[in-house]
Amino acid sequence: MKGELAMKVLAIETSCDETCAAITEGTNILSNVVWSQIDLHAEFGGVVPSIAKRAHEEKIDWVINRSIDNAKLTMDNVNAIAVTAGPGLAIALEVGIHKAKELAVKLNKPLIAVNHIEGHVLSSLVHQIDISFPAMALVVSGGHTELILIEAIGQYKIMARTIDDALGEALDKAARMLGLGYPGGAELEKAARMGNPQAYPLPLPMLGRENQNEFSYSGLKTAFWRLVNQFPVNQLTSQQIADLAACFQDRAFTHLTRVLKKTIYNLEPRTQNLLVGGGVAANSELRKRLSDLDKRINFPTKGLYGDNAAMVGIAAGFKADRGEFVKDINLIDRLPRWRIDQKIDW
Repeated sequence: MKGELAMKVLAIETSCDETCAAITEGTNILSNVVWSQIDLHAEFGGVVPSIAKRAHEEKIDWVINRSIDNAKLTMDNVNAIAVTAGPGLAIALEVGIHKAKELAVKLNKPLIAVNHIEGHVLSSLVHQIDISFPAMALVVSGGHTELILIEAIGQYKIMARTIDDALGEALDKAARMLGLGYPGGAELEKAARMGNPQAYPLPLPMLGRENQNEFSYSGLKTAFWRLVNQFPVNQLTSQQIADLAACFQDRAFTHLTRVLKKTIYNLEPRTQNLLVGGGVAANSELRKRLSDLDKRINFPTKGLYGDNAAMVGIAAGFKADRGEFVKDINLIDRLPRWRIDQKIDW
């Protein structure tokens, strides 16, 4: 990125259940505000779209103003507005897009549409861009599990992706089966720390078929449901819960790393760097396993694993450097299934 041309970007992110705004300048974060809706969705055990939309509408102005204040700037200091246009929950995306368009028109600022997955891919580039390309990126979150070849920033090819559940979604569902709290993945990780990952038999997904470049967690989830239901209802001991959590997490992560190795090590030319992003990457056991790969691993800094606007701003900075602004503000719309390798001409 051309440092002398780096813009101050006001970035907005409302793709799911976090209302976020940030100010970035190149790969530097001047402020990053996240308002979590976890408490609102906890009683339902998952995100309720209508509740998410209403909460975004109630908090969007607050997070934007807070991000401006935290950066010690005014709106006049902002050079561009960026917003997540997809993928994500359609009615949640719509809140951020509407606000970004409103600000772009009111302030006469250029608008940048950002792919949420690209934000996760580039989230580990904070404060530095000394990464050699081509490189690989792994995005693991509640809605996405994808291995992506970065030919250059802005040029992506999906090398492997889930054919059913995302890794984060599978971890959340396993936690729910064990009666753990919300968000499930984090609670499952806590329980697994005290458990024996070999205590109970669970199948390894797609064993022997790792070269198909696909992730799959639905079969493991079904096998886990059958295992848990062998125990008397509501009579699992804390140790049994810990062992079951450890077993599920072990099989889920083993499957992930087996596919990674098959895909990455068969790739020509060989890549040196693996950029990791997404909320599941906050899991310490997963980070340990990824760190054991024969690659230079780049993890996000604390606060950038889950959904946030700073990663959107970083991606927007690179797009601004390439002159990729929205040409017609009336065309930009929510794209709930927007793939990172899909070019959109706004």
